[in-house]
Amino acid sequence: MNKELSIGRVATVGRIVVNCPVFLLLFGPGVATWKLMPTSGTWILSAFVAGFVLAWLWWSFSVPRWRVWAYERVSDIAELKHAAVLAGLIWPDGHIFERTEIKSAEIRAKEKALEDTKG
Repeated sequence: MNKELSIGRVATVGRIVVNCPVFLLLFGPGVATWKLMPTSGTWILSAFVAGFVLAWLWWSFSVPRWRVWAYERVSDIAELKHAAVLAGLIWPDGHIFERTEIKSAEIRAKEKALEDTKG
């Protein structure tokens, strides 16, 4: 059995593992392009768009895996979901952007099983 952690600790891990890379991917390519080619507006805009796509893909892939990890370590999933929404880690249940999560059948099954037993 995994060691139980506080909601705050689990949310902090989520901010580090999910959101830090999101911000790096979101702004990194555009800032790097701006620094390397400051007069090329088209390339800078393209880099920011590419950064947005990369950041969204990272979030879409990493958040379901973080969620299963977090569900395994807390006793109150509803409280975790509330804290994760406030922290900007996940969207509220039923939100249209929740559909952009990329998860395997295995991750989906683990998530559902944990919600059924702890939720």
